[in-house]
Amino acid sequence: MSAPRWWESLRQIAVAALTGRKPGSPRLLLQLAVVFCVVVGLYDALTIILYFSGGPYIGPQRSLLFPDFIVFHAASRAFLEGKLGVIYQLAAFSDFENLNYPEYFKQPVNFRPFMYPPTWLLLTIPLAWFSVLAAYSGFMAATAALATLLAGRSNFWIWMATLTSPAALWTMIAGQNAFLNIGLFYGGMRLVDRSPAAAGILLGILSYKPQLCVLVPVALLAARRWQALAWMIGTTVLMALASLAVFGLEFWVQFFEMARERSGPEFAALMFQHVSTFITTILVASRLLGLPSSLANLVHLAGALAAVIVVWRAFSRHELSDEATAVLAAGTLLVSPYLINYDLLLLMPAALMVFRRRMEADLYPGELLFYVGLWLIPNIGIRLNGMGIPLMPVFVVGLLFLAWQALKQRAPGLPRAA
Repeated sequence: MSAPRWWESLRQIAVAALTGRKPGSPRLLLQLAVVFCVVVGLYDALTIILYFSGGPYIGPQRSLLFPDFIVFHAASRAFLEGKLGVIYQLAAFSDFENLNYPEYFKQPVNFRPFMYPPTWLLLTIPLAWFSVLAAYSGFMAATAALATLLAGRSNFWIWMATLTSPAALWTMIAGQNAFLNIGLFYGGMRLVDRSPAAAGILLGILSYKPQLCVLVPVALLAARRWQALAWMIGTTVLMALASLAVFGLEFWVQFFEMARERSGPEFAALMFQHVSTFITTILVASRLLGLPSSLANLVHLAGALAAVIVVWRAFSRHELSDEATAVLAAGTLLVSPYLINYDLLLLMPAALMVFRRRMEADLYPGELLFYVGLWLIPNIGIRLNGMGIPLMPVFVVGLLFLAWQALKQRAPGLPRAA
């Protein structure tokens, strides 16, 4: 008597997960991925609905409502109230937040800094024209819609999976700008050949978050895409000049002083004390494993240099493609010493694109389980960090490796994977 069809499918999936050997039906893995993303997406959607409707709560718990968005709102409000000087002062800005947002803090906060360049403040000034809740709702809806418009139309279902992933859930909980980040990043990279000017403008706007665009000039330079690179630099300069005209030179001086102070060991210790469980980087992982600061810095530097080399080789030796962009996304998250779990949203479209390409080849043993772990690590990783088991950078490195394999697997002239 033959085994039921569903049992045979489960057996093939288990074999593929453990050995890397593909199942008899090529569509089976794709169907499995769809079911997995739908289940996780429904859970995440229910989590955020219950989170803002007052419970019962499931999933990650936070004592503050959208704390990062309040930082954006407070900085914009400080400017409109003529208190620009408090924004880059850690203690003064915390006092300003405690005074103006007591209903959002169960206890006074002393570490909610604004660490963005003035160009981001320029973009967020309109937030202070509305109440926090109205501004938050409009900001999250607008950035998600804009990201879909810029980058999601090429494969709507991949994008929907991204926007309901655990990293997206944390973007909603924190009130962060990660939706806009991925829209500008993927939208810009997809347009580099088709419209270099538009690509450069989108990638230049992303300069408001320097740690996420730091390797983009490296990639464009390696690929010899001079027009896109010139438009990116020009847009960055134009945004800086616009913010200079609005805020004045002194505000930029304060930003650079803040950046210098917060690159030192004292601020690093504060970051480690307050948010180490949420940080995804090699630096903090090394510290959580007990390495001294000097050695942790060296380990992180080695990882960052390796990422730069891999990105350069990917874009200098291969055509622009989704796989090359996936290499860039993973490499980007290895460079900055301070990235939070919602920043892993940058990896999710790349993970799906790499998965689609890798299904055409023999998988590595355990590769399917790796994709499952990568999808869930923005949520699980913070718990592992708290236990002293920092695995988040391991998954970033793993995706960089698989993206490189997918790039080599992609024959010249083959259509884009997505």
